[in-house]
Amino acid sequence: MSPIYVDHFATTPLDQRVFDAMRPYFQQDFGNPANDGHHFGQIAREAVEEARDTVRHAVGSPSNSPVIFTSGATESNNLVFRGLAERQKHRRRHVVVSSIEHKSVLAPVRWLTQNGYAATLVPVAQTGVINSDEIISALTDDTLLVSVMAANNEVGTIQPLEAIGQATRSRGILLHSDATQGVGKVPIDMARLGIDLLSFSAHKIYGPKGSGALCVAAASTAAELAPQMLGGGQENEMRSGTLNVPGIVGLARAIELMQELTPIEQVRIRALRDALLSGLQKSIEGVQINGNLDCAVPGALNVSIDGVRSTALLARIRDIGVSGAAACGGKSATSHVLAAMGLNRSRIGSALRFGIGRFNTPEDVDSVIDQIVTAVGWIRNQPQFGVEIQA
Repeated sequence: MSPIYVDHFATTPLDQRVFDAMRPYFQQDFGNPANDGHHFGQIAREAVEEARDTVRHAVGSPSNSPVIFTSGATESNNLVFRGLAERQKHRRRHVVVSSIEHKSVLAPVRWLTQNGYAATLVPVAQTGVINSDEIISALTDDTLLVSVMAANNEVGTIQPLEAIGQATRSRGILLHSDATQGVGKVPIDMARLGIDLLSFSAHKIYGPKGSGALCVAAASTAAELAPQMLGGGQENEMRSGTLNVPGIVGLARAIELMQELTPIEQVRIRALRDALLSGLQKSIEGVQINGNLDCAVPGALNVSIDGVRSTALLARIRDIGVSGAAACGGKSATSHVLAAMGLNRSRIGSALRFGIGRFNTPEDVDSVIDQIVTAVGWIRNQPQFGVEIQA
């Protein structure tokens, strides 16, 4: 039996069409875009600038607004928090973030608090949706930045950015969004939503690993960021280092395909997710949904299976690419997202995160259901592999 991958929130396979777009820039058009005084560098420079325009258009960022190409959303998020802190030492010193942010947001926030900043972590409802009123209530005259993700990386819930953006804009507070799980899946329009800074990675949308971007709504905002990588002054001195031209081209092609395919693709993906959930619930007693599928991106499904530790289950289904928590947490980590949602230890310890993707089929779903049903049946006959029921 061939392995089946249903963990598309961890990463996605590179789409062949993306690879085809990237291929010339590895060998044929290999020039350095910083050396555009000759043909080779000029071709590379044109490819990078075309990609920049593609990204701006895709996220609703104004024409000629800064797009800083990075190695991914983690670097972009660090550039936002650490970059602002270094340039804002004598100004506002308070940030507001949701408690379910990715660790590449939460870790820089901890760094800020160790360097004289105050931070408010706003709790989240058990549905996994942030209450915009609670974010707004946390704002003070000293608030520099609010950071709320577009869609959560564990339960897939889409967050109310527009209401938050209206409040931050009216008070001169910057709004950042880690849109890694949202770009291409939900409408992202920085101008309409009031987003000042937006991060994302290519490898979550069938693009290459090691490529991402920080989109900035205005040049004046970009000027408030202190660069975190120093050297040759690339990216308008915001991110030094020779540009990853194949990766940048791949990022742009990936986002183009998401825009082109999403209207049809997401309907099919949602149907596969619903079939997976239905099959699990019909065949296994005690399957509980974590989050709210009515306001989640179509491919997301996070469930807990009563009395079955996810670690034990994953050990029985090694040919299925699925996870118990976010990939960034490591093998032994438990989910800070589910904990923030108020779930008990038993339910967190039995959680499975599925991410249905572009290349999954109905046959994949049927096989996943069959293998999980078999594994759960075996585990439930082996009490030592269960989870303690705790309040």
